[in-house]
Amino acid sequence: MMEVNKSDLLDELRLEVGLAYDYARDRDDFIGRIGRALFEGAWRNITISIYFVEKEEKIRPVHYFGNSMMLGREGTFGEGWLKVCRSGKPIVLKRDRDQTILLPVREADGVKHILSLRISADIYVLTEQDFVFAEELSRFIEAKGKLL
Repeated sequence: MMEVNKSDLLDELRLEVGLAYDYARDRDDFIGRIGRALFEGAWRNITISIYFVEKEEKIRPVHYFGNSMMLGREGTFGEGWLKVCRSGKPIVLKRDRDQTILLPVREADGVKHILSLRISADIYVLTEQDFVFAEELSRFIEAKGKLL
């Protein structure tokens, strides 16, 4: 497992995510830049899939950041998880050493994007601090996305 000061890492990610907004051309570019900032900020040890939700029923991947070892392991996002994400709250899933945060991002008419952030517990163990960060990130994306 990586030795990392979690508070410092999360503060650095907050700064990088803020820059994503500063340089974004539109909403899609903004969400893609956030994915890239998280991926780079986690030293490429994370797999990030970003899905666009059309009419709260159809889901399509729009951005993917991951290493070649994870490409074949990332599953597709199904309707069942979409129903769970409609609450608008981050969800933590754990299976063996895999940990995933599903982060729904709402717009006026419901969930519009879902970020799936997956990292092995062998590299980084998720804690309450990460869950708080995920909630902050969701609110930031929702607030700034309205301005683009």
